[in-house]
Amino acid sequence: MKQVKAQTYIRQLCCLGLSREIMIPELLRALHMLIPSEDNFFTGLDQNYSPAYVLAEQFALEALDIYLNQPAQLFTPEYNIRAVQWFTAHRVLPDFRILDQCFYQRDFYHLVMRLSNHHYALQGTVSQSGRIVGMVVLCRPVNQPPFNASHRQQFEQALPYIDHGWQAARSEMDQDYVDSGRSGLIILSRDGTVVSLSKAARTLLFLATYGALPAGRIHFSHDVAIPPALRQVCARLDQIFQEKDAPPPVCVQSNAGGRFIFRAHWLEPPTLNAGVDRSGSAPAANALMGVTIDHQEPLRLRLCRAMHTLRLSIREQDVCLALADNLSYPAIAARLRLSLPTVVTYLRRIHEKLGTNSREGLLKTLLAPVH
Repeated sequence: MKQVKAQTYIRQLCCLGLSREIMIPELLRALHMLIPSEDNFFTGLDQNYSPAYVLAEQFALEALDIYLNQPAQLFTPEYNIRAVQWFTAHRVLPDFRILDQCFYQRDFYHLVMRLSNHHYALQGTVSQSGRIVGMVVLCRPVNQPPFNASHRQQFEQALPYIDHGWQAARSEMDQDYVDSGRSGLIILSRDGTVVSLSKAARTLLFLATYGALPAGRIHFSHDVAIPPALRQVCARLDQIFQEKDAPPPVCVQSNAGGRFIFRAHWLEPPTLNAGVDRSGSAPAANALMGVTIDHQEPLRLRLCRAMHTLRLSIREQDVCLALADNLSYPAIAARLRLSLPTVVTYLRRIHEKLGTNSREGLLKTLLAPVH
């Protein structure tokens, strides 16, 4: 029953019309429910089938550096030829040793997989118009059992839906966002140096900076990630207190990790008089700024995740998503190819199950934080 619900959720997720960079990270999380694994990641491929970017859960930064920026050192021409031949005939590669019997002695295993605690891997292709555009990879460490034939079959059944989600994706600008409940605080000196930050803020800064990872352009480190939006709000705050013309110290940034809202303020604010503090001096170079970072996620993703945990049928979930798009009852009937009385019946059942009596109450219940 658990696997059936996981299959249902993955199929629905791939039919929401989310942007690719939003859909894939949620898909990686959802695949854990279907096939137990330690870590999942997605690799986008260029025209030559070389890694172009990675959307990852736990990929080690040093391994990403090598994987993205030095692929020629990891994949020999012979290996690439065998890989193309295999994936021309198969959707899934259950074991690297099918392509290379000595795989576990190669640099790719020692310099990339071991650094991320990856030993076993189940790889599946994502295709568009007959061309492979990416690879979904499920990983397990050496102390867990390898993936079996049942896992391979479940994975193969999910891949056509992932293909559909890839091709039906909207642009990021088309997404409606809602608060995810994740936030963090960063404390910086006036010159933008990070003095202190919460664990949540460090994670959100990384997501805001490296939502998608283009090959050959980014080299990762364990230093605190500083996205452009963070520098921008700090500069705006400082300019305002120097009596310069500047927008409010608020910036919004969207990428594969969601939408991030940065807001800056002085922790010990200077006076508003000519940019000086109470002692009559200009704000000191070591004056501290606080920046809050709030995370938002797509509305349709949040609703789909919430409905997955409720006692709603597939059709009832479709009706809820249509309501979230502010469609009228006749418009819902037209979208779902139902009669108007049938839509009304579904809505009555939904309200009875969730204890609501209006569109606003229904959405509020679906968007309520899960405790």
